[in-house]
Amino acid sequence: MLISVYMPSHNRGPLLNRAMDSVLAQTHQDLELIVVDDGSSDGTWEVLQAYAARDSRVKPIRNEQPQGACAARNKAIAAAAGQLVTGLDDDDTFTPDRLETLLKHYDPRYAFICSGYYWTDNKRAKPVMCSNKVITLAEQLDANHATNQVLVERERMLAIGGFDEDLVALQDYDCFTRLIKAFGPAYRLGQPLQSIYVDHGGVRISNQTKSRKGFARFLEKHGADMGWKQRQNHAFWLKMRIQEPFSVKELLKSLPAGHLKMKLGHLYRYGLRLKAA
Repeated sequence: MLISVYMPSHNRGPLLNRAMDSVLAQTHQDLELIVVDDGSSDGTWEVLQAYAARDSRVKPIRNEQPQGACAARNKAIAAAAGQLVTGLDDDDTFTPDRLETLLKHYDPRYAFICSGYYWTDNKRAKPVMCSNKVITLAEQLDANHATNQVLVERERMLAIGGFDEDLVALQDYDCFTRLIKAFGPAYRLGQPLQSIYVDHGGVRISNQTKSRKGFARFLEKHGADMGWKQRQNHAFWLKMRIQEPFSVKELLKSLPAGHLKMKLGHLYRYGLRLKAA
């Protein structure tokens, strides 16, 4: 079965080669790799053309002006020929058996399938989210259990309108939450099947202003489906994102909502804000 892999890229240089090579080396060879060069100025387009000349599975698309990662992903999905699609960020990699393993376990009863991953820095590759899990809407609204990439039917992505191009943070989380809303629970396979790199010197997370705006917009879109516990944890994930300490009142409200180990770790790392902001 043909699987289409979509990848946005903007001025990533040699990191792009590493990501593309990990896709082309998959044990499941029936694939196409659609890379959208989102207005790069570092020779990315020439790199993509060279790859396409060597391997017909590489399908490059060029935006003359940057339009953002979500728009690039949506453009690639629109151009995809595969029944199933999945994504990869241009600074991350697939394990060689990722597509084969996800396809083997794919079940259309679930909205999509995803997997655990390696959280990789210059010291170690730590397996994360490595437990089999059926992801219900209630659980997904409490935290993003779907990681940052899923394998899903292309028509389902088109049915929900793809990635929200106006959202400035939590684009993956929002997209996968909408898939679960539309098509029911998803499934996470407990094997780590991709590496997410966090120590390459590039910018991965949004700045504080974008993070606050993105979290607020996510709450506008999905808050009506959230309970008290989910709202408390949503506020905590923002604190983690922007590395902001708890106030005493926030800590006392947040602890009963769960994720105790992560919250105590955050408290240890960033302390308490004892004065009003």
